[in-house]
Amino acid sequence: MAKRPAGYAFDVAAAIPLTGLTAWQGLVEELQVQSGQRLPIPGGSGSFGQMAVPIARALGLRVVVTGNERSREAFLAMGTERYIDYRRENYWEVLSGVDAVIDTLGAGEFEHELSVLKPGGRLLSLRTAPNGEFARRNGFPWYKRALFTLAGMKYDRAARRQGKEYRFLFVHADGEQLRRITELVEREHIVLAIDPHCFSLEEINDALRLVAEGPLRGKVIIRM
Repeated sequence: MAKRPAGYAFDVAAAIPLTGLTAWQGLVEELQVQSGQRLPIPGGSGSFGQMAVPIARALGLRVVVTGNERSREAFLAMGTERYIDYRRENYWEVLSGVDAVIDTLGAGEFEHELSVLKPGGRLLSLRTAPNGEFARRNGFPWYKRALFTLAGMKYDRAARRQGKEYRFLFVHADGEQLRRITELVEREHIVLAIDPHCFSLEEINDALRLVAEGPLRGKVIIRM
């Protein structure tokens, strides 16, 4: 548990824990980033990037984001080192030798993301597939470890062939981390985009349909 940031409405505060904890755990626990390192986030111009970029900057990282043109100015104002409009440039053609990558797009981008990493670099996916390392770190029983090892085998092998490492993240609750994120949110005045549709619990099917089909303009909120 953690208090909501001072001065933030409940709807806005409700959007913070998922993206905030995902970004914090990805950067600190999985990637174990160091100040001065370079980190691209392909497809990072959405709500995850709105939280991940300020956290990464607070940790001293040089952040590159790919996304649509309409988000460029907002992300440059956050301190993004470079913003790549994916309609005009392919990030894998202009980036190389980066320290780590956070994948928000899934398996279709795996080879491109892997290609920009330096040897010894680490690719962390939020969407592609869990692997054996993910199962071991989470203390899963042997049969789940076997299942996830098979699921992630081709990604592990591809990364190892290049002297790199593949990781997968599924966020977990952590009150102490959330308290630190709250301090950062207050200090940096971070406000995530919230979709103007706010649903009741009875309308949850409509909310899920919006998430699945779009168009989205931020996090979708269910008001209990």
